[in-house]
Amino acid sequence: MLPNFNTLFPELTDDSRVWLYLANRKLDPTELQFAEEQLSVFLTAWKAHGKQLNCNGSILFSQYLILVVNEEVESASGCSIDSSVHFVKSLGNELEVEFFNRLNVLKFVGDTDTETSNYFTAMNGVEPFLNPLIQNLGELRNNWLVTPKV
Repeated sequence: MLPNFNTLFPELTDDSRVWLYLANRKLDPTELQFAEEQLSVFLTAWKAHGKQLNCNGSILFSQYLILVVNEEVESASGCSIDSSVHFVKSLGNELEVEFFNRLNVLKFVGDTDTETSNYFTAMNGVEPFLNPLIQNLGELRNNWLVTPKV
């Protein structure tokens, strides 16, 4: 059964801003634990103009790093966005993975398996995939999964 994203980050509003980073490979269990610990530390310290951001994040499918900020409470500033990019780049360097290839998507093979694919290949395929162009939490909850039109 394909995943349902409706309940992701229930404490945040649909208008919350989302950043998506797909690693070029799945993290092994040790790497995933390390990444989740680093993410937790980052989220606890993530601020804009000295104010704590109302934020959350997760790593799904051992490969998809998601950052979410409720900008109704405090907007993510240029500096805070820069700090998140620096965090993701540092994490990628530490784990030897690439999070910044925007042509990659995560597609579903069968009901539970996933694999990385090129966006254009996925668009012309038959397997559902995760839309890398999502910008807010409402879109992520309701429209993240794309089923190509065959």
